[in-house]
Amino acid sequence: MPVQYLDYQYVDGELSPFYYVLKLFKGEVDWDKHTFYFDLMVPIRSEEYSEIDENLINYGVQISELIINKDYPHKLGINLSALKKRISFDIHDPSVIEQFILYAPDVMGVVGVLPQEQRMEFMINA
Repeated sequence: MPVQYLDYQYVDGELSPFYYVLKLFKGEVDWDKHTFYFDLMVPIRSEEYSEIDENLINYGVQISELIINKDYPHKLGINLSALKKRISFDIHDPSVIEQFILYAPDVMGVVGVLPQEQRMEFMINA
């Protein structure tokens, strides 16, 4: 499970969530799969301005690469196939990536459209 945290930046003079960072463990992403799912949880809040570790190999994930799957209601997915195509221009081996960086408003927007748990009850008269 990646370590998740919100990185805050100053926007219009206010410290606001700017990046949603997934710090990956070595071998955590199976690049042979189509999608990498991670649990949605309250991320660690960065207490300092911009804690993105520039010593790690970071790669940005675009909103078009995020996947919602009704079979995984509490998870968000990253389309690895699409990401690999884009990565191939910059990085030969995607397994060296140590952090995914997502634009926080994109993540919050996608999470906002996740369906709430719905349960339908009905009775069949025989």
